Amino acid sequence: MNLSRHWAAAAVGLCFSAGVWAAAPVVVLEVGSVKITDQDILASIPVGAPESQRKQMLQSEQGIAQTAKNLAARRLLALEAQKNGLAAQPIVKARQKLADEKTLSDARITQFEEANKPDAKAIDDYARSEYKANPKAFTLPEETRVRHILIEGDTPEAKAKAEKLLAQIKSGSDFAKLAQDNSQDAGSAPSGGDLGFGPASRYVPEFSKAMDALKTNGQVSDLVKTQFGWHIIKLEDRKPSRVLPYEEVGERLREAASKRLVTDKRLAMTNGLIKDAKINEEAIKALGAAAAK
Repeated sequence: MNLSRHWAAAAVGLCFSAGVWAAAPVVVLEVGSVKITDQDILASIPVGAPESQRKQMLQSEQGIAQTAKNLAARRLLALEAQKNGLAAQPIVKARQKLADEKTLSDARITQFEEANKPDAKAIDDYARSEYKANPKAFTLPEETRVRHILIEGDTPEAKAKAEKLLAQIKSGSDFAKLAQDNSQDAGSAPSGGDLGFGPASRYVPEFSKAMDALKTNGQVSDLVKTQFGWHIIKLEDRKPSRVLPYEEVGERLREAASKRLVTDKRLAMTNGLIKDAKINEEAIKALGAAAAK
């Protein structure tokens, strides 16, 4: 498929710019009397679709071709519907009217949002207020790094093996080497039982409780029983809980703030349009009753 410069513009998120629509449409697919143009394909992209979605839809020539085929099939079906008199049906007319209204209302919302984009200061002020108001949302829990040795099972033999390993550790044997040779946790044994840093919530309660009881680096627990078997835990290090600085989360907060400020303005505008609406309660009850039959 020969993609014109219009596709290149669209692929970088410019598919709704005036420049693309000012050019003459280019036929992408033709079947019988139906022609699907580049503008048809651009118009099929949902209003408000993220730039990443627009790029994805337009960067694949196979995807563009499939979209053109889908639009052609839809148009041919619409022509058949007209020939068969379906366009005169009241329900079809009502749906066409609603579809037209949605297209126009979407265009108006897009126009409104473009005209009411908040400036950088408003966005940053809102983001900082959210940051200050919700410190827990930006607080990292304490993280602990431990090693462990797991002996699976609830048998006397399993416990005896774990006790023997604990005695070796207490007598000075290397914990990491014993974990490599004996631990039945396949995920951590190759690294000497190292589980890396993680919050207490990562582990089952019995393990977490024993881990939290260790106070100094290098301290080793007694045997700990969990649903997995018998554990021996060694404390390696701890990172205290900390609040993420604004600089680390600011970009994410500003992105959310920008969307929220625009949404608030849009809702205020649309709610203002219907603030004087009068509800016909009897008509609503009648419609509900009819639907229930």
